[in-house]
Amino acid sequence: MTVRIDNVSIWDGGDRWIERGSIVLENEVIQTVDDGASDSQSTEEARIDGQGKVAIPGFINAHTHLYSALARGMALDGFAPKTFTQILEQLWWRMDKALDPPSVRSSALVGAMEAVRCGVTTLIDHHASPYSVPNSLDLLKKAVCADVGLRGVFCYELSDRDGAQSRDQGIAENLRFLSENGNSITGAQFGMHASFTLSDETLATVAEQLPPHAGIHIHVAEGPEDEVQCEQAHGRRIVERLDRFGFLKRNSILAHCLHINEAEKDLIRERDAIVVHNPHSNMNNAVGCFDLRGFVGRNIPVGLGTDGLGCNMLGERFVAGILQNHTHADPLAGDFNALNGLLFTGNQEIAARLLGVGVGRIEPGAPADVVLVDYTPPTPLHAGTIMGHFLFGIAVHNLRVSDVFVAGRPILRDGSFVDLDEAAVYAEARAQAQAMWNRIQ
Repeated sequence: MTVRIDNVSIWDGGDRWIERGSIVLENEVIQTVDDGASDSQSTEEARIDGQGKVAIPGFINAHTHLYSALARGMALDGFAPKTFTQILEQLWWRMDKALDPPSVRSSALVGAMEAVRCGVTTLIDHHASPYSVPNSLDLLKKAVCADVGLRGVFCYELSDRDGAQSRDQGIAENLRFLSENGNSITGAQFGMHASFTLSDETLATVAEQLPPHAGIHIHVAEGPEDEVQCEQAHGRRIVERLDRFGFLKRNSILAHCLHINEAEKDLIRERDAIVVHNPHSNMNNAVGCFDLRGFVGRNIPVGLGTDGLGCNMLGERFVAGILQNHTHADPLAGDFNALNGLLFTGNQEIAARLLGVGVGRIEPGAPADVVLVDYTPPTPLHAGTIMGHFLFGIAVHNLRVSDVFVAGRPILRDGSFVDLDEAAVYAEARAQAQAMWNRIQ
């Protein structure tokens, strides 16, 4: 199928701005990007009039939890946490035990569909359902990549907290999925929860079986308790412990990294591992502020994720800046270029490492992951002002995504899903959420 988008403003994901141009998508890639108006009337093309729209590359969410989609509005008895660990114990670890295959599928469908409406075309997910482990990643893959049509990277959250059987199933699920997946649409990592829920015995078992090409995806020092426990129980810091088992790899994601020290940052840089910042979640859990300068200054690959708290990546970038400014009591602490780099450079590098394709650009030969946003600027819009419009226009007002294409496949057209009955999906999700809430209580 050939899709031609005419009369559209185009931002290429870098430094090129086209006031009025056209884009042709064909055979899963962008064939042409032309400057100037078009009078194409070809009947062999699906033609979109892009008047009043801005074409941008699809966004990448570098760390999310799709299963959190069914937590919205949930009120649990006894929820009164004082620490981050208590948040996990009183909320998320109760919820993940209640997930079953139907609720896993519903949460993945809803999470992916909401991502589409935020212009996200690639999801890097970290899944947990300790009482429903086998084949759970296949449910995610089908919902996200086949049914919705996004690119996805998936892993299962290995932990010792739910006993030996669940642990062994988690190892098997990760290894199975790694052996069966690895292309430009569906990628795989080996998921782990965090250092403080993983024994040396478990880490050694994983290290022995992990394929050489595979990276891990793990939460690191999200709360201060993680580092305290690691030093007390293992006599070393978390990043040092992971390195001891050979887990710091070029395609390993270390999410959060709020409480690691300078030596650990240096070690991450030496191993060329990935760090992902999740500002909304960090603020919500009151766990601390990311050391933007410390990581970016070391040229560590750093990306941006939502940690399951929403899916608006432009909003996440906006809050990342506010968090830096507020924490340091300095309106310039949130370095504009560094923060833009997380979303518009770092995430693209992460996706390239995990999927092997250069998503995140609108240029000939690039993967055809294109998003159209309805936007009428009240001030001049050009290459020098586009970031300001993203942050102080689209991010803080309504993000109105009208059309989404992934590998040239139409996902959203004129604000409606092409291959999904949105009302039916949401009705099923409400039923699954209520059933899951009942199981928890």
